Amino acid sequence: MAMLVGFIPKGYSEEAKQKFIEGCARCESQGLKLAANFEHVYLHEFDGDHCDEVMKKTKIMLCYTAEKKGLINKAEFVQLFKETCDEAFGEGETANAVVYLEEHENPFISIEGVMRSEDQEMMAYLASLNQDEED
Repeated sequence: MAMLVGFIPKGYSEEAKQKFIEGCARCESQGLKLAANFEHVYLHEFDGDHCDEVMKKTKIMLCYTAEKKGLINKAEFVQLFKETCDEAFGEGETANAVVYLEEHENPFISIEGVMRSEDQEMMAYLASLNQDEED
């Protein structure tokens, strides 16, 4: 499971915003290797009049997710987010593509009414993602 909150300056077309939301969902499924039913994307638009020139061209992604996604998967998520910004808004329109990825260790998270820590298939899946370190 992951919850994504994207922050962009106001003023983009509905088409660009939809492309951005779909791209963020792809970041989650391809980058973090999560099934589509675990995608949760929210878009927040901020007022560019309250920003400096760099912030006006900055796109931010907050990602809150369960632990053990693996460094390789997180790196892929970040790369996909930069690509998503370029595809949705045009290359050069994003001065900074910033990702804050927070993993929580709380075992008392439920997905579809089942405690994650009691779902052996989910726990095995999460363990399989953390294959980026040499043993």
